[in-house]
Amino acid sequence: MSKFCESCGAEINDDATVCPNCGATVTGAKEQVQAQAETVVNETVKTETASTEKKGDVKKMAIIGGSIAAVVVVIIALLASIIGGRYKAPIKKYFKGLNKCDATAYTAAYPDFLKMETKDKTLTDKKKNLEKTYGDNVKYKYKVLKKTKIEKKDLDKVKDAIKDKYKESVKVSKGFKVKFKQTVKGKKDYDYATDYVYVYKIDGKWYILDIDPENLD
Repeated sequence: MSKFCESCGAEINDDATVCPNCGATVTGAKEQVQAQAETVVNETVKTETASTEKKGDVKKMAIIGGSIAAVVVVIIALLASIIGGRYKAPIKKYFKGLNKCDATAYTAAYPDFLKMETKDKTLTDKKKNLEKTYGDNVKYKYKVLKKTKIEKKDLDKVKDAIKDKYKESVKVSKGFKVKFKQTVKGKKDYDYATDYVYVYKIDGKWYILDIDPENLD
């Protein structure tokens, strides 16, 4: 249905906003244009909001992902530290035995085929002798300074040496030459020294064993 310009009476299209004859604004056109403009603005705002929310979600996911990755790294580092530090277990048992005069802990640092017969009294007497020099409440402390991996060919030498000397067939899978600092401290005085110890993983467990593969040839 056609409509007419209110200014000049000319016939104009239904969707015309300006009269082509006199240039007058058609009644209702202004409101129509405004409504169209508002629609465009609203759609633009919705699009930008959705885009912003999407970016926010991506940022949140990135933060969460980064946090999870950091936790995983820490867990891996802790596990590596625990697993990688198992070679220290016999050294820890050795010093625990000395400090507590506990022969069971002390001998547990060494493989069974050594058949050690250390007694609590032996360790107690040793500690009393040290107290004459360093004072009461003598304590042993240690700190690992360096470890040097023993190569496979040398581990085979250690395995053969155990078989020859102790008549035991064992599997020696890993080994380290460990440099450590040992401190003896009492109420009066203290002393320290740097020493080496050999630790081997024998049949799946770590032990102290005084075998230097470099001197087996």
